[in-house]
Amino acid sequence: MATAKMILVSPAGFGRDELGAALDRAGHTVKAVDPGSDDGDWTGFDAIVYLPGEDPLTAGPVVGEEVSRLANLAASAGARIVYCSTSLLYDDLGETENAANDPELAVSAGLEQLADAELTLFGSGAEFLLLRLGVLLDQLSPAASELSEGLLGGRLLIPDDGQRFVALLDRATLAEALGQVAASNLHGGWDLVAATAPLDGLLDEAASCLDLARAQRASVATAFDRAGERVALRWLASRRVTGAALREAGAAQPCSWQAIVRASLL
Repeated sequence: MATAKMILVSPAGFGRDELGAALDRAGHTVKAVDPGSDDGDWTGFDAIVYLPGEDPLTAGPVVGEEVSRLANLAASAGARIVYCSTSLLYDDLGETENAANDPELAVSAGLEQLADAELTLFGSGAEFLLLRLGVLLDQLSPAASELSEGLLGGRLLIPDDGQRFVALLDRATLAEALGQVAASNLHGGWDLVAATAPLDGLLDEAASCLDLARAQRASVATAFDRAGERVALRWLASRRVTGAALREAGAAQPCSWQAIVRASLL
């Protein structure tokens, strides 16, 4: 397997440490730095990977500025920039599949800076790769706490208007994909998703892990109101994002959504 050299730009924390360790175990060379850092000479690296944080819903207002800065650094260093955005930008299309080349975006409050950062990337002139990530779900992720607290507090209900879907991503798949794409010939926009879970199945699996009763069904209005804007945006808005194109390109492997849920809660 080919190995890559990359700068990982992401806020310090256990999540970044674990991601860097996974890349290191796969034989890749990783230099982890904080956003805003210009730590030394970045020439000789294949890619500058920018992951604004573990939770896209709490990304700061300067993401676009950082994308612009890193794109310039990448161009100067002869590297590419890999920007990790989010599939939460996609519109709620119910059972219809979303894909990275679809124009159907729904930029909700709190995500405007991430959508603007994508536009900055497209206009930067640097060699780039855009990855829209599924919901990062493991024991280190804020999404896992939100899922368990939502079920424990009775705030997560299943809207009764048909099947809904949640695009999931585990850290191992994220590390595998970053290692594959950093030095690849891929460019443009791609979805990075390990599994697409039906919402009712996901909540049932999570409730089972937590020894709770199954989530109840409710009207769409009631379910969204009970969840609150942030929780509903992540879990209840349906985004059927498969990530099949990136897997077909050999940059990621599918994973069982049940396994991702269990590993994040048990």
